[in-house]
Amino acid sequence: MNKGAAYWMDLRHFNDEDPIFLAQVQRGITNFVKILTGKDIPVEYATSGDSMTDGEKVYIASNIKEDTIDYTVGLALHEASHVLLTDFKFLNKEEGTILKRVYNVPEEDKDNVFTLVNFVEDKRIDHFVYKTAPGYQYYYEKLYSKSFYNTIVDENLQNNVFITPSWDAYFFRIINIFNRNSDLDALPGLKEVLDLITYDAIDSMKSTRDAVEIAVKIYNIIKPHINEEEEEEGEDQQLTNQEYKTRDQVDKQKNFINSQYRKKRVHKKVKEEIQKLANSETSITDYKINGYNSITTLITKQWQDYFYSPKDNHSEEVQKGISMGKRLLKQLKVRNTTKQDIFNNLKKGKLDIKKIYSAPYNENVFYRTEKEDFKYTFLHISLDLSGSMRGDKIKKTIQTTIAIAYAACNLKNFDVEISLRGTYTPSGSSRTDEKPILAYIFNSKTHSVKELNKFKNLQLSGMTPEGICLDLIDLPTPNYFTEVYLLNISDGLPNINNIKYNFGTAINHTKKVIDSYKKGGVGILSYFIHDTWDKGQKGEDSFKKMYGKNAQFIDVENTFQVSKTINNLLLNNTIKVF
Repeated sequence: MNKGAAYWMDLRHFNDEDPIFLAQVQRGITNFVKILTGKDIPVEYATSGDSMTDGEKVYIASNIKEDTIDYTVGLALHEASHVLLTDFKFLNKEEGTILKRVYNVPEEDKDNVFTLVNFVEDKRIDHFVYKTAPGYQYYYEKLYSKSFYNTIVDENLQNNVFITPSWDAYFFRIINIFNRNSDLDALPGLKEVLDLITYDAIDSMKSTRDAVEIAVKIYNIIKPHINEEEEEEGEDQQLTNQEYKTRDQVDKQKNFINSQYRKKRVHKKVKEEIQKLANSETSITDYKINGYNSITTLITKQWQDYFYSPKDNHSEEVQKGISMGKRLLKQLKVRNTTKQDIFNNLKKGKLDIKKIYSAPYNENVFYRTEKEDFKYTFLHISLDLSGSMRGDKIKKTIQTTIAIAYAACNLKNFDVEISLRGTYTPSGSSRTDEKPILAYIFNSKTHSVKELNKFKNLQLSGMTPEGICLDLIDLPTPNYFTEVYLLNISDGLPNINNIKYNFGTAINHTKKVIDSYKKGGVGILSYFIHDTWDKGQKGEDSFKKMYGKNAQFIDVENTFQVSKTINNLLLNNTIKVF
């Protein structure tokens, strides 16, 4: 059986308008961040403003392209290392007073000094990552190549620009002090600054407090050389095009250092959609229908994201299902007993102490006990929750499913798992690009009868990707001790709004999947649900073609008919135990 493959992002065809693609990028970067930091640091897309590391989350931009993906990963890792290593509590609490109170920095210089603090802190944490996680160096190189090592920076470091002592001039020269084109004679004090941030000096820094101390030392070196009057006059001068580009580059670098990255944002609703898709309990599979076509398919335990209605429209069906389940349980309660036969007067076996008195005269003083129990039975129920199951169909389906699940919760060696199937159309996509959904909602191994109440809130979603979802169900392997069954409940018309999987293609594929399950030893049951809206034989004919003699055209509201099919599963699978 084709169990699909992990969803593969085609790096040649980026689509940053596709929530599924963006969710896969988010999940991939989240894994990188977790490996790097050893912590579950949330990674999210920016939705407003200049997103900056807040000490708790990492924000990424949604403009993911082939030439920006590595930069985006590098930036996320850089922000994550801040979350891991930077003492935000110390900075946030003391920002207003520490420079003035401890280091006597004037109020008007506070922002400039904190830019130096952030610069030194960046070097400290990036040095740590470079040294301890060399596998991520490539992404850091892409990050710094885009932000610091470019033609504008290289040219201006070699020209006579930013050579008059000012804050902007010192920021430009200090920020790019490790560039191979750096000129330490361009401004007074640059050589002394470099001595403070050598490899060994950075390696010796152990905390954010150390970074603050180094930053203040840099400030004390350059402050006496800054001519405040010339700086104010320079602000009023008309800039040439080259000077404007250079100053703009300095502003970008300062914003980077101050963790103020302008990122392409996503709409809040799209972000919510991405968060659902990126959830750890949801996987995205590239399901191959044949050698030419594949369809992106969602497999999730977060059934509420796609099949939940805030209205409990099916309370009556749940209650009827529980009542029906109690009647079914009475007919199946023999499953909770173990049959035992004792064979006496045997020549070998266990010694019968009651026969010892006759030992000299009779050698048949042994006995053997044989016990017969029922095999462990696992039943997976797959429910069609497409739009065509509206009205009485979904009501009958819920009632029947609840009845069987209720019985499973009260019988030994019998477990029921229930999944839902439908389709989902991502934001920005056309209706002809539906994605199949397989959602797990209940398992009697881990859930109690109370959990059956959530079926009150079921709602239909999309169309019927029957064969795809049935094939992706994770079933245990049948063996001598375990019987495995798949029960499908549907109206027999698999089809979705996707040219790759509709009409005859979907029917033939479903038949192929069912045949494959049978060959693997999985028992197949299928209930055909219909109502007065169904006209003609098209649905029934398709149903018979897919499921063959296993197709059951029963009245699911009839306890006797349902129990008869379940009895055949549960009461004829005994096994000897000793």
